Amino acid sequence: LAQLQQEPTLWDRLQQGGLVGWVIVVLGAFGLLLAIWRMVYLGRVGSGVKAQMHDLSAPRADNPLGRVIGVLGAKPQLADLETLELKLDEAILQETPPLEKGQGLLKLLAAVAPLLGLLGTVTGMIVTFQAITQSGGGDSRLMADGISQALVTTVLGLVVAIPLLFLHSLLASRSKGLIQILEQQSAGLIALHLSGAPRRD
Repeated sequence: LAQLQQEPTLWDRLQQGGLVGWVIVVLGAFGLLLAIWRMVYLGRVGSGVKAQMHDLSAPRADNPLGRVIGVLGAKPQLADLETLELKLDEAILQETPPLEKGQGLLKLLAAVAPLLGLLGTVTGMIVTFQAITQSGGGDSRLMADGISQALVTTVLGLVVAIPLLFLHSLLASRSKGLIQILEQQSAGLIALHLSGAPRRD
């Protein structure tokens, strides 16, 4: 029972991480909120794109696909092929940054977290050995406690980095899928222009 009472809680572990540990926790929370926001945004955009695909003849400005189609104007068949391709390419390039927004920052947070954990570990070890030197003895318990405190930051860094990497991969996959839809529909519009056929719903 006494050992269970002495078992450190999650809060105690966070306290052991010190300032570096709290920085890692804050970065992890920020990264998680960023990922959730982007997932919700891409989900809404994806729904709008799917709805637009069912009615290509009536482009709407509330979704990327509708805006790409809208740059063609009312009579795209009157434009030459080169102009048509340039307009579609430019429209897709304009729609790409909003779809990929936040991914670079999320990847950066995932990369920085374990490095901060390593920094906390090294700092903790330095403080531990300084304490041992000042005490004038090789107290194994003091050393073990210091090493345990130092390793907490490494654990926190990995706990933050692994989920953020997964979320970054998920967001990158979703945004890439939406961009591919824009490119496929753009190629389809060019093919219809070459064949001289009107756009179908």
